[in-house]
Amino acid sequence: MFKKWDFIIIAVLMIFSFLPEVIFGFAVGRDFDQTYAEVSINGKVERTIPLTNHKGEETIEFKSDKGHNTIIINDDKIGIIDADCSDKVCMYPEYISKPGETLVCLPHKFMVEVKGKKNDEDEDIILSH
Repeated sequence: MFKKWDFIIIAVLMIFSFLPEVIFGFAVGRDFDQTYAEVSINGKVERTIPLTNHKGEETIEFKSDKGHNTIIINDDKIGIIDADCSDKVCMYPEYISKPGETLVCLPHKFMVEVKGKKNDEDEDIILSH
């Protein structure tokens, strides 16, 4: 049988369970001046691709001893359009564009991660006025 303090403890624990989402949500949700994608194979960064101000469509193929993956950059978004793995889970979602989002092909140890950075020079100019 539940007592008054059982409900209070459960409610407090539920509130604390959302605390990491709030903290990390603010960190990921902040505005970045530039976004870019890092493409890694076996944990080693193979290529850094700027996404900010990218116009048009570009296709890049990556090959390793595990297999091949083909990515597409469409304006400021990036996605995996082809992979020779059996499950093709890495192709969903179709595109990512926000810092913190990733696409991973586990059989190939292939990862595309969108990152962002803020220009410190712009912050200095704003703060000096």
